[in-house]
Amino acid sequence: MRSDLARDQFELARVVLEPNGPSEALANLYIRISSLATFNGEHLTGIEFAQKAAATAEQAGADMPRVWSLTFLGGAEAGLGQVTAGFDHLDQSYRGALAGGYDFQVGNAVYNSIWLAMHLGRGDLVEKWTERIATMPQVGFEPWPTYGAAFIALEHGQIVDAIQLSLAAVQKGREGGHRKMGWRAEVLLAHALAENLRASEAANLMPPTSTRVDRQDVIYDAMPRVRCRLAAADLAGAEHEARLVPPEACDHGSPVDAVAEGTRDADWLREFMAKIPAKGEVLGSPRIAAARGRLALYEGRFDDAREALASAVAAFEGGKLQLDAWHVGSALAEAELKSGHADLAKSRLQKIATDAEAAGARLAGRVARDTAARLGLEVGPAPETSIEPPMVQRVAAGERMVSVLFADVRGYSRLSGQSPPAELADRISTLQRWATQEVERRHGIVDKFAGDAVMATFNISGQSVDHTLQALRAAVAIIDKAALAGLPMGAAVAVGPAVVGNMAEAANLSVLGEVTNLASRLQGAAEAGEVMLAEEVYRRVREWLEAQQIRAERVGLELKGFEGPVYAYRVTTGMVAATTP
Repeated sequence: MRSDLARDQFELARVVLEPNGPSEALANLYIRISSLATFNGEHLTGIEFAQKAAATAEQAGADMPRVWSLTFLGGAEAGLGQVTAGFDHLDQSYRGALAGGYDFQVGNAVYNSIWLAMHLGRGDLVEKWTERIATMPQVGFEPWPTYGAAFIALEHGQIVDAIQLSLAAVQKGREGGHRKMGWRAEVLLAHALAENLRASEAANLMPPTSTRVDRQDVIYDAMPRVRCRLAAADLAGAEHEARLVPPEACDHGSPVDAVAEGTRDADWLREFMAKIPAKGEVLGSPRIAAARGRLALYEGRFDDAREALASAVAAFEGGKLQLDAWHVGSALAEAELKSGHADLAKSRLQKIATDAEAAGARLAGRVARDTAARLGLEVGPAPETSIEPPMVQRVAAGERMVSVLFADVRGYSRLSGQSPPAELADRISTLQRWATQEVERRHGIVDKFAGDAVMATFNISGQSVDHTLQALRAAVAIIDKAALAGLPMGAAVAVGPAVVGNMAEAANLSVLGEVTNLASRLQGAAEAGEVMLAEEVYRRVREWLEAQQIRAERVGLELKGFEGPVYAYRVTTGMVAATTP
């Protein structure tokens, strides 16, 4: 996370490597310095060291760093307004890495290009690079492909997909030890939740601004922070977030659009926009056009506002960046009405509200409806948001080999005393929703919730062969997602025969057998962030644990209802792969 400290270390390494002449190690070091300079908006330095890296790699006969240096050369060039040249170099880097079999460098080029194109508002380039996500390394904990897919889904207005993909990216970042990508994924998840008007969850997940390190971090989190505030109807908070953005961070266009959306102070915004360093082709970004249009709207220059905002919306729609088109479209509708085009304004707001809400972009829908109400326009009623209760699955009673998962929140009584009841209830509701998702996606059934506790059973059908591993993965995912909501959980998994089924017509699913009692007792011995595995569970998942290089500690426990010590294995979730099966 502390890239500023890393740069100091790289400078020390230069003192050692440079006197020895060109080498692959020196070329890679120059690439690292170039990347950190670019992350901090020092694009000329980024270009200088990218070119040094390429020259050094050529002299050392090292192809990989030569290819890789082009990714950072391209990124720095784009930051100086040379967008076409920058993407040409990114494309060369990608093709060279693909030809050389340099998997990490392939992923780096694709990720950086999607991110850069998105913040420039270049949907055409996003679409081109989206096709290349499939060539990124997809194994293990690498979060890049999942994050990229989540970001694209969000900007395309596919909010439900964006939430699920962001959750997966958070998990991969945490479990793979990718702290920076984990931070970025948490910011993205908070943004997606805010767009769905799950404001409390979004606020709980959003990292504090003190976690920003590079100037680039502001580009990542400025719009998410503004939208989180707007989702909570906190206009003063949105203004505050806008004023935390330094003008220097807007060299790619974004997040000047977030600043303009968060403030209504025309004088301050005009001064801010005069200071942004965007130049060259970046000045054509629809994100800058959106900011200029909002400024004109605030200043009462309605024809100018309509022209600028219409160009931004057309560019967003043409590039399939639908979420931006919806949000900026509401401002365009206001400019249309105030410049004498009331019918256009009304039809636009109606369409935004209908389309956005249907896609789960409830914040954009609410903004459109609030804008219509403020302007005295009538649009159709908002759709009902009630949730249908899930269909109860009937299971014929019979004996099966099942895996049983128990999990609950550690220190729940203490949390109850420290948190307002409504806030805690919201967090528990979120936990239950996430737990259900994680269990069901691994073909299990949630037997019951008891406040902060979860019980789930796997292999109800009797046809699964990997149900024990699926139960472990579900336990890990539940614990990690609960941690994101500030709920420390422990869990346990046991496997064994049980009589399973609905014992009466209106009864819940019952799982009768020692396996249930064992899982419950083991769960009581788990600390926050731990999963206790019964011996038979460990036997079944041992090879998988070893393949993931995960250490399991054997412990002897005295459990109520069991004679003598019961041996189990303790696994810490921070080391476990909670990847999608």
